[in-house]
Amino acid sequence: MIKMRAAKPNELEKLQQFLVCQGGNPWNYLPKAAVTDQFKRLNIGQDKCIVALQNKTVVGLIIYRQPGDVPIFFERHSAFKNAIYVAEVVVHNKWASRGIGTSLLNEVAFIAQTLSVEQLLVDRHEQNAASAGMMNKAGFIEIDCFLDPERRNAGSRKTCILSLALATV
Repeated sequence: MIKMRAAKPNELEKLQQFLVCQGGNPWNYLPKAAVTDQFKRLNIGQDKCIVALQNKTVVGLIIYRQPGDVPIFFERHSAFKNAIYVAEVVVHNKWASRGIGTSLLNEVAFIAQTLSVEQLLVDRHEQNAASAGMMNKAGFIEIDCFLDPERRNAGSRKTCILSLALATV
């Protein structure tokens, strides 16, 4: 049975290695400096991370920003000032296609609703079929797709932005 919990500060180094090892593929944009910066943000509490565990083994993670802390290139896509940007969703390749990524997205959606957030935003490579399926199952809708050669060097070189509208509680 998969359990989820907030990442602990003492495991961030291991989670960074997990992200690079399991998230690295032609479809993902994971430059070393950006990954280092992402984990600095986690370390100071600027961002949040949830891990999916099978027993005590990490099989997935999701990293998201605080409400309203949306990267500049997303601002024109956010209909709400308190949107949450999902920075990373990674599942161990041995645990892929079991709904773990979708469950992690659903967990962040639940957290967002308790914070009265009305929208989640995420991006992916246009041709990343695994991410597309996971995001589709979680209810995300593509709202834009554009050529992004600075971040994408494989396939179509396009980034798709997806949104999930949330009902607030």
